[in-house]
Amino acid sequence: MKRSVPQKMLDTVTFPLRAVLPFRAGERSRWGLTSRASERLEYAARETVGYTLDVGCGPGNRLVVDYLGGNGFGIDVFDYNGSLSREQVFDDLTTFPFEDARFDSVTLVATLHHIPRSSRDKELSEVYRVLKPGGNVVLTQALPIAEILIHKITRVHARLFGRHYDIDLLRDMHEEEEDHVRDEEIVERLARAGFRDIRRKPFGTQWGTNRAFVGWKR
Repeated sequence: MKRSVPQKMLDTVTFPLRAVLPFRAGERSRWGLTSRASERLEYAARETVGYTLDVGCGPGNRLVVDYLGGNGFGIDVFDYNGSLSREQVFDDLTTFPFEDARFDSVTLVATLHHIPRSSRDKELSEVYRVLKPGGNVVLTQALPIAEILIHKITRVHARLFGRHYDIDLLRDMHEEEEDHVRDEEIVERLARAGFRDIRRKPFGTQWGTNRAFVGWKR
């Protein structure tokens, strides 16, 4: 699923509105405007290079199903009201049930800050292990101020209107989860896991407030 050039232009101009507009979980657009979550998936899919493991795939496994044409596999620690199969849900993602060098790409879309701090290095090491040589990791993370504001806005909506626009409110949050991760920590942890040529790629249609971090296994 790709947006047209006119749609991208509209999304860029209206980003301040989209930043505060509450989209329901899995909602692709509203009022003709693309949801931020769908945008993240589009940018992440653009960076993948083949068969992809999506870690923290969320409800409906949307990256693999809607943006990669089924060319991958999504896993998560929560089934989001039965939207994932039993084979996709695991209690612990610090040990992946896959052989070495299985995937061409591994994605973590708005996921790293939800991995408990004490488990992040171990999980990224697993990401490295299951990647083929020449494969890449694609991780998206918004600027800290953007993450904090968006989470506060969605939580206020949930309290006022009883609707969960933030899928994180559908499950229990681990005490070591956070609303954001600093750029320095992302780069340091990726490098520690063994990734090289790590680059940060801002999302143009979100005015650079959200970015992809891409690293390679050599």
